[in-house]
Amino acid sequence: MALLETVGEVLFEKTIFGIPNIVVGVAAIAAAPVVVPALRPVTKAIVKGGIIAADRTKATLGSVAERTKGAFSEAGERWGDLIAEARAEVYGAAAAPSQTLAPEVAESQG
Repeated sequence: MALLETVGEVLFEKTIFGIPNIVVGVAAIAAAPVVVPALRPVTKAIVKGGIIAADRTKATLGSVAERTKGAFSEAGERWGDLIAEARAEVYGAAAAPSQTLAPEVAESQG
């Protein structure tokens, strides 16, 4: 019974303007066929704005992604050079270019 009392209180509770919630709900349902078509152009304009914003964001992020990709590529290249130099110092200049595994692993496979 408490649930029904709570629902009743909510339905008939007054809104800010002193109108019961149930009246506001019924009025909204009754006005929907008139209001919804009238809001279509506004809704369409909002959607268009969202599409334009998304496209501009993609374009901006695309150029940033290309620059970032180039920077990471260069960093990867430098990192690879650093590893090759370190490997050359560890294994000797002759073994370094073909050496991709630790000596123990390379010997066990060969």
